Amino acid sequence: MRLVIEKSDFRSLSKSTQNELLSVLTGQEVAANGEGKGTAGRKARFRLRQPVDLTPELTTRLMHGLSEIHKERLRLFAEKNGRVTMKELLAHTDGADVRALSHFEGALTRRLRRLLGDTEKVAYLIGWDYDSTVWSDDGSQIDDGVYYVSEKTAHALRHYFDLD
Repeated sequence: MRLVIEKSDFRSLSKSTQNELLSVLTGQEVAANGEGKGTAGRKARFRLRQPVDLTPELTTRLMHGLSEIHKERLRLFAEKNGRVTMKELLAHTDGADVRALSHFEGALTRRLRRLLGDTEKVAYLIGWDYDSTVWSDDGSQIDDGVYYVSEKTAHALRHYFDLD
């Protein structure tokens, strides 16, 4: 079964209903302020459903040993102030298959979680702007959309690539 709730519809729900849905879907307790809590009742270290903010130091650690193609894709985020379209990412890497972007996201997420010691598997670096999604004419596949990183991460990437 697949359940889809548009962002505007979700926000129209009462705060208690939003928190209850988030608790059920994430398997974590959600406090009244919408912050996630670990299973032991402690506050989660990462913001729920928001990309992690990289610091310059963490960026350097993340980049160490990363493949050149992944670094090129991250450089695009730095050059474009944290927002890059799917087509731009694919074009920048010789039109690789869309699955390459899933591999890219997954590799960065696993690496980031190891660096942060995120045993709850909540942290991630790159988000998808669902409101920007462009579907094919028949609605069967995504033609384009926008990947994004947080503002602080974009700044840290700009610093890493000497773009400031």
